[in-house]
Amino acid sequence: MTTIDEMTDECLQQVRAGIDGVLVLLDHESESSKGCFNALCLLGMVKRQLEGLMAEREQMQ
Repeated sequence: MTTIDEMTDECLQQVRAGIDGVLVLLDHESESSKGCFNALCLLGMVKRQLEGLMAEREQMQ
C-alpha cells in the first residue's frame, strides 16, 4: 500500500519533470523572445525552491 508521503514524493518528482520539460522549451525560445527569457528565469527559481523542498522532505524521512 502506498503512503501519503510516497504519493507526495511521486507527485513532486512529476512536477519537477514537467518543469524540466518546460525549461527546455523556454530555453530554446528565449533566444528570440524576451518574454520567454523572463519566464525561463522565473520558472528556474521555482524549480530551485521545489528542489529545496524535496531535499528537506528527504532529510526528514
